[in-house]
Amino acid sequence: MTLAVTPSDFLIASLPGLSPPPTFKQYAGLLPIGDAAGTELYFWFVESARSPAKDPLVFWTNGGPGASSVAFGFWTEHGPFRLSNSSGIVRPVPYNHSWNRIANVLYVEMPSGVGYSHSRNANKYRNVTDAAAAADTYTFLQRWLDVFSGYKGHPFYPAPPLKTGASATAGHYVPTIAKAILDGGGPLLAQTKGFLIGNPGINSDWYYNVNEYAFVTYMWSHGLIPSPAYTAARDACGWGSFLTDCRQDATHPSPACRAATSAALKYVPSPLDPYDVLAPTCARTAADAAAADASVVRDQPFLRRLRETHGADSTPRYDPCLSDLTPAYMNRADVRAAVHAPPASLHERPWPTTPPGWHYNQGVAGEKADIARLFPDFFARAPHWRLAVVSGTADSAVPFLGTERWMECLGLPVEDDWRPWHLDRDVAGMVKRWAPDLSLVTVKGCGHTIPYSCPEKGLAFLANYLNRSRGCE
Repeated sequence: MTLAVTPSDFLIASLPGLSPPPTFKQYAGLLPIGDAAGTELYFWFVESARSPAKDPLVFWTNGGPGASSVAFGFWTEHGPFRLSNSSGIVRPVPYNHSWNRIANVLYVEMPSGVGYSHSRNANKYRNVTDAAAAADTYTFLQRWLDVFSGYKGHPFYPAPPLKTGASATAGHYVPTIAKAILDGGGPLLAQTKGFLIGNPGINSDWYYNVNEYAFVTYMWSHGLIPSPAYTAARDACGWGSFLTDCRQDATHPSPACRAATSAALKYVPSPLDPYDVLAPTCARTAADAAAADASVVRDQPFLRRLRETHGADSTPRYDPCLSDLTPAYMNRADVRAAVHAPPASLHERPWPTTPPGWHYNQGVAGEKADIARLFPDFFARAPHWRLAVVSGTADSAVPFLGTERWMECLGLPVEDDWRPWHLDRDVAGMVKRWAPDLSLVTVKGCGHTIPYSCPEKGLAFLANYLNRSRGCE
């Protein structure tokens, strides 16, 4: 299907409240992928403020599952603007650590049903699988490059999120998109140079699985669970060899393990931000805090699963003071028109919520898939790809402990052993690289949302990844 549109059809002429206008161009809108369900994916593309013709093209999607890349990646992580509320007037203001300072960045709301993206056939939302989401996004990228043909041939890097909330699903989305590109071949494969994933859920290291090793161990190592309770859980669950025995997945805990884990988790204090245990939580009235907590537990799979497994009294309350500015701004009629989003009359649900019945597959086609199994194929078929995993060390939801474990278990030869990387003459984290080209980069003191909680480091690790500085990853 040839699309009778050009980039000018998506050009954002101006953003309500933004003054002066930016020096770079930005584009947004819905792009049909041509499937039988009538799927259209919403994107927001920001040209590089430095050199659009020379800088690489970075594709960004948030995970969730069900999280909007515009709501989080664009507005709260590394987009060119932040929203400010001055005297009750919400308006965009420039952001100094935007990723478009060094790259062209394409934000895509995927899978269908996320944000403004939609399908005419609601059955598309009933069982969202990794493979289906990857296939749709691969088709979208091909069509997007047909429209924005000036970016064909640019070095292309899929990069998923590091955001407040449950973004680990992008550890599923981006590798499966990369596999779709590898299998599909053609021009998109030729310009793909690798991918970057941050605090990703890959196998039993994240909160959608039932293995609590990384989470409970992390909480104990940060002084939030006492040693006797942790030791009881470690012994009951057989975690003593977990870091060295790669055959142990620990995803079928015994009743004794479950009981000991729940007993240990009762010590975790509240309120606490599990996505950044070093960050302060916001102060609210009791009623407001309870309402916010209920909303977050409903929408955050990590907390929802912990409470279903261990009980509400065994897991921390969480009040992140989620900003109302982004949905308040993006649901305005003048903003919708400016960014080529569907009007409220055609998009009945409030942005960025998913439609009723939207459901991410909870089996091996989705949350329970072991994504680490894809990596040997990447090494064999695309050894030139630059693959990097970035992990904020203050994140307890997808702790670096579990991430390091599955990466070590790939059994690759070490090319550059564990060493510090630096920013402003200070240690910013640690890095290890395996052959052919896989890196683990930790970011010291930063949470699940590295660009949000540590803006300078968030921009630095992207620059280092793109430039491959030997002094820092």
